[in-house]
Amino acid sequence: MAQHRELAPEELTPHTIDGPSLTLARWLSFIFSPPLVTIAAYLLIAYVQPEPFVDGGGWVLMTLAIQMIPTSLLYLYRRHTGEYRDADVSVRHERNELYMVGSLSVLASVLALNYFGAPPVYRAMAICTLGLGLGCGLINLVWKISMHGTAIGTLATIGVIIAPSLGAILWIIALAVGWARVKTRNHSALQVLAGLALSAIVTVSAFSLFGTR
Repeated sequence: MAQHRELAPEELTPHTIDGPSLTLARWLSFIFSPPLVTIAAYLLIAYVQPEPFVDGGGWVLMTLAIQMIPTSLLYLYRRHTGEYRDADVSVRHERNELYMVGSLSVLASVLALNYFGAPPVYRAMAICTLGLGLGCGLINLVWKISMHGTAIGTLATIGVIIAPSLGAILWIIALAVGWARVKTRNHSALQVLAGLALSAIVTVSAFSLFGTR
């Protein structure tokens, strides 16, 4: 399989990609970064539940704290010490430890949700996140997959489960984010499509497992 050269954003010049479209692509990548999209997915689930949003927000806050704090601290530390080439962690092997720590953190959130008796929908989302982390982590050992694609694909699939019209809008956004990742040369089109496809399969499977929709 041909290897896609992994360019850091700062390596791109106006001679390789035109300015306005590159600026748009970078903004899309920033606005729909995996952490922000993941937060949006959990909040969307809490919003559509019959229980008060405040109660759902409590489950979301606990889950996200367990899942994100360890990985965020690792990321900030590595960036501070200069061990990541760029903010996107574009070098594939540099992502391995993030996937490992992230998957362990998500597993801890799954155990916590089960222990405290969280509603099935939050456990389904946590299992979905765990499955995606493990899947992407294993793939990353040999090939780079788009986490932007995986994250926005998950949100879009959840949108379809909740309401087809919402899902259609979110999938349009997902395609735009996918275009952005190719435009900035962080990923090939195949890497983006792989992330979108994996997210759809894992999300539907996880929510079907818990009988939630």
